[in-house]
Amino acid sequence: MLAILNILRKTFVTEYYRLNTGFLFLVAMFAFGILRPEDHIALASYVFASPFLLVLMGLLFGLYHLKTVYFVRQRMLWNSHSFLFQLLLIPKPQRWVSWLYVQWMLWLPVALYVIFVSYYGWWTGEKGSVIATILYLFCVPLVGVAAYEYRLHRPNPDTRISIITTYFNRRFTKPQWFYFVLYLFSENPVLLFLTKGFTCILIVAVCRIYPTDRYDERLFSLAALTIGLVHSVIVLHMYEFEHLQLPLLRNLPLPLGKRFGQYGLFFIVLLLPETLFLFRYLPQEIEWDYVFVWWLLLMGILSLLYGRFLQYHYTMDLLLRQCFYTFFVGFFLIMFRLPVYLLAVSCLGGGVWLFHRYYYLSEYLVHQDGLKSRPED
Repeated sequence: MLAILNILRKTFVTEYYRLNTGFLFLVAMFAFGILRPEDHIALASYVFASPFLLVLMGLLFGLYHLKTVYFVRQRMLWNSHSFLFQLLLIPKPQRWVSWLYVQWMLWLPVALYVIFVSYYGWWTGEKGSVIATILYLFCVPLVGVAAYEYRLHRPNPDTRISIITTYFNRRFTKPQWFYFVLYLFSENPVLLFLTKGFTCILIVAVCRIYPTDRYDERLFSLAALTIGLVHSVIVLHMYEFEHLQLPLLRNLPLPLGKRFGQYGLFFIVLLLPETLFLFRYLPQEIEWDYVFVWWLLLMGILSLLYGRFLQYHYTMDLLLRQCFYTFFVGFFLIMFRLPVYLLAVSCLGGGVWLFHRYYYLSEYLVHQDGLKSRPED
């Protein structure tokens, strides 16, 4: 039994944390590097006192759970991991315990944080909400066990397009940027919903924390910086999608200004959930002209990210390191009271210049490591 647990830990748990080190470190830096302990206590009291925020937190943690389940199920489809289907030969109780061990090891960051905030929620008197959260914490990993068992008994899933999707694809025309939106929903739904869940929760947390102390608008500026950098993975996927799936896009007879307008429209749609949550929970102390500058800063960060991808081909590991450095630079600029409108205009102007300079010159480079046989092949 210990040998099986050791194999599963090295196959799934170690690889998952290795590939998501940058994402988890960025979340930990924001949660425990910027927010003070008093902020976590205030956030816990708000969440456990509000059923809506409690459900929203559960959805966010559920998205993280789906991310872990998706990772394990995809790895099980790799040819190099075909030995895992030999687990059918061991008794069911041992197999279920093994899967539960894997899911709890992947679920560990959420479990530790929930226990941390539940301690303060219990002492604030919200015992019913705390009990419901603990039950949710222990029940969700069971869903992962069921998903792994389902994949273990069905190793070749059917991925054909449904009849409804085919009808809509033939009936309605779609703009250029909408193809990538469909790609996100069909191929990377966990990435999309996890990103949106995290950013929306971040906006709600900042709006709730702002009236509790003597904060200024720099707190919202830091949130905008974090939201923009969290979207860097989605923007990278868009860059790769256009080069690999739509290579003829650059040959279409469209002026460069119209092309940039299409990307701007996509960024507006991409930031729509964050905009709606900001309007819903915006504190009265924040003026509307700052909201416009805040939104312009987000648009500038996304434009600058895409322009940077056009200028230089990034891998995922390099992107996470660059986002980490960018966050610290932006953090100090904001904390030293650099005007937000100046930062927003600089990012937007830099994105426009990079787009104009490198749109037709960018190439998707295949590294030598990518030419080697990969485990999934």
